[in-house]
Amino acid sequence: MHFYLPKLILTLLLSLQFASAHFFLRYPAYIGYNDLTQGTGPCGGFTATDRSAGVTELTVNGFPIGVTSTHLGVYYEFRAALVSAPTTWVSLTQMSHLTAGGFPYYCQPQIPGIAAWVGQDAILQVIQHASDGTLYQCAAIKFVSGGPWTGYTTSQCRNSTGTTAEWGYWTTFTFR
Repeated sequence: MHFYLPKLILTLLLSLQFASAHFFLRYPAYIGYNDLTQGTGPCGGFTATDRSAGVTELTVNGFPIGVTSTHLGVYYEFRAALVSAPTTWVSLTQMSHLTAGGFPYYCQPQIPGIAAWVGQDAILQVIQHASDGTLYQCAAIKFVSGGPWTGYTTSQCRNSTGTTAEWGYWTTFTFR
């Protein structure tokens, strides 16, 4: 019986780690992730201008943002700032309200970029407003011409069955 105790403890610890997780930015690649500092803006406890993990090029004519959330009903904000002005955030969309019947994968495949920023280093900020507070993640990006962007996989950009996103007061999308 004592041989099963370490396995049980490890399983419980891993379950607790996952249970405390809030959301993961699947695409584009995040600057960094730490569940304990995710409530620290603007980038979940990471330096907004950090480019050490690489830079994702995103087209101004539409690019995807994919997340996985452990919450069933949240609000998302998608914003950007130039690396040269990292505290001046510009909203890319209206706030969206996400509801899901289970573990939600959520992707918006056509977030508009900022044409005036083509070729400049920027930061993508994803903010999740959830029942336990406001949470942040960022990605190092550069806007490029062209599009819409198709440089992602379905594992990075997909929606769970029954996931619904509402934008503003008049538009509703349901993913099946």
